[in-house]
Amino acid sequence: MAQSISAEQIKKLVLERNGFKSFNPMQELALQKDWQNSSMVVSSPTASGKTIIAELCTLNCIFNKRKKVIYTSPLKALASEHYKDWKKKYSDLGIRIAISTGDFDSSSHYLSNYDLIFTTNEKLDSLITHRASWLSNVGLLIVDEIHELSSSRGATLEAVVVKMRYILAELQVLALSATIPNADELAEWLNAELVVSDYRPVKLMEGIFFNNAIDFGNHIIELADSDYAEAIVKDTLAKKKQALFFMSTRKNAENMAKKLAPIVSKNLFPKEKLSLQSLSEKVLNVLEQPTEQCKLLASLVEKGVAFHHAGLLAKQRELIEEAFRESKLKVLTATPTLAAGVNLPAFRVVIPSLYRYTEYGMQRIPVREYKQQAGRAGRPKYDSTGEAIIVARSEPEKEELWSSYIEGTPEDVSSALAYWPVLRMQTLAAIASHFVFDYASLEDFFSKTFYCKQYGKLSSLIERIHEIIDELIDYSFVEERSDKLLATALGKRVAELYLDPASANAMIKCLKQELSELGCLYCIADTTEFSPWLSVSRNKESELWNELLTRENELPIDVSKQQFFDERLLEKFYSTLMLEDWINEKSEQDIMENYSVQPGILHSKLQICDWLAYACSELAKLIDAKENATKMRKMRKRLKHGVKEELLGLVELRHIGRVRARRLYRAGIRSISDLKKVDIKDLARILGTGIAEKVKAQLKQKSN
Repeated sequence: MAQSISAEQIKKLVLERNGFKSFNPMQELALQKDWQNSSMVVSSPTASGKTIIAELCTLNCIFNKRKKVIYTSPLKALASEHYKDWKKKYSDLGIRIAISTGDFDSSSHYLSNYDLIFTTNEKLDSLITHRASWLSNVGLLIVDEIHELSSSRGATLEAVVVKMRYILAELQVLALSATIPNADELAEWLNAELVVSDYRPVKLMEGIFFNNAIDFGNHIIELADSDYAEAIVKDTLAKKKQALFFMSTRKNAENMAKKLAPIVSKNLFPKEKLSLQSLSEKVLNVLEQPTEQCKLLASLVEKGVAFHHAGLLAKQRELIEEAFRESKLKVLTATPTLAAGVNLPAFRVVIPSLYRYTEYGMQRIPVREYKQQAGRAGRPKYDSTGEAIIVARSEPEKEELWSSYIEGTPEDVSSALAYWPVLRMQTLAAIASHFVFDYASLEDFFSKTFYCKQYGKLSSLIERIHEIIDELIDYSFVEERSDKLLATALGKRVAELYLDPASANAMIKCLKQELSELGCLYCIADTTEFSPWLSVSRNKESELWNELLTRENELPIDVSKQQFFDERLLEKFYSTLMLEDWINEKSEQDIMENYSVQPGILHSKLQICDWLAYACSELAKLIDAKENATKMRKMRKRLKHGVKEELLGLVELRHIGRVRARRLYRAGIRSISDLKKVDIKDLARILGTGIAEKVKAQLKQKSN
């Protein structure tokens, strides 16, 4: 690492690397604080340049304090985006940059060789539980999107911040947040300086479409069409700009993309069409066998439009995001998760409905969520203004939306630490990691939380934690000895495996029995980590109950009892059947049709299953259920590849997926040794010349 550099040199370096001549007003405000030493909370609009403050603090910490920096985000996609950006800007300075978002059963010792580590809140929490020794050399913790404390995963973030400050008394924390009313409360909690700004490099115009016009308050844009979507898109394309639609459901996002495709297609140049054809092919062929969804998406991409939601495969999302950033795609229709995820700005953001379906029925979204979506309007370096447009159906609704949302104040950020499953995990982790060793230290630990800061007294939280400790003792994960709280060997392993203790307890009960194939899958599906489970339509309930009762001897539960105690039993069984179909080589298209599960959701569930199957095999070893440990290791491989046991050897090779492996098997090629013996010409007839050559190259066999 090079010698120390002055604050002025750091500022100059950051400006140069970002192609800026000077800092913006929000950044100047932050620079007036003691940014080199003090913790800070920066609360400002989306795209206001908060990351620049993070870059300044990072360079200072690495070069002048000789300490590591951790940058934690709520989502893998965000961590990955920042990692790529910073690597491009700063790796030539000798700064060693890493990203670590997977493998929750490791202290990731290799990270001790890096100066700047991008990660997720959950992975950082896991590193703390594994007592990664290199954490003691961290000087700066950057918390991206700290307003996510209010979300369902906010409790994990809150616990991570408390633990990091517990470990490192001198830790500098830089918390980055969207505009929130109670930023001062966060700053007090973190003992941090506060920077609040409403500066935005691209001016945001917020308006409402009603009666063939967009009303921005100080001016009105009259449009020709009465259909808001068509009218807005035609006007956007005439301005040679892009539009981003936030739709309430995945189905609505797909339907809107289909509706707008003909309009966009008419406005494409021949060169653009050529580029989109190539992109369309890539989107189509992400899977060995494209599904109907893949075909639909590819056909829309060819017309300059795409939809973006969790049902897409990760590679498809990546291709679409890149194409939209490069302005190849003119219109993107997305579900709201995109607003909190990757940075994809557009000139216009359109929000047709401010209602979302929740467990309590249709409800209005919070103002903060609306502001986050609206904040995607306007592309820095491309636009001088951005436009966010809500759609109203009547004059009274227009007035109400204006006062509630456009002039509305975002809600306060509030602690979600009392969320039971996460609190249960955090209590066990705190005991297993020796943050807590008796009831006095328990109170001390939780007194450092944002929850305590907000609600003043801990009594109600501590009451809940006492109930949780009783539960953990009942599970044999914690024991109480002479007023001391100690994690058992089993409890310590559960904490390391990053499992909800209730899930781990259910797994252990299953693993103590002789498990069938279906039983192994049910053991994985019967966890909070797997949830939400597949919903069962009313017309399927009767048929599913019959199948459940017919196959109850294959399950590691007493169905006659569970049907009265577990209201999710049928959903869990249905999810188990989906996994069974997957390992028995049903195609993604079949699974889509039979279970109404899109490929992206399926593969996301399979990633979770990979972790849960590993956790099951580890717990089985610990309770001396060796046979089930072996079954779970095998099941993990089958879930990963989606194959019957006979294909496991073949799918270990790159370029051989479930479809090609089955083709080989049918042709009598059933092992690696068979592959080595077969002539490349015969192999090419089965797999195609390109794949055959790649396979032979892996086997260190040259083609003639």
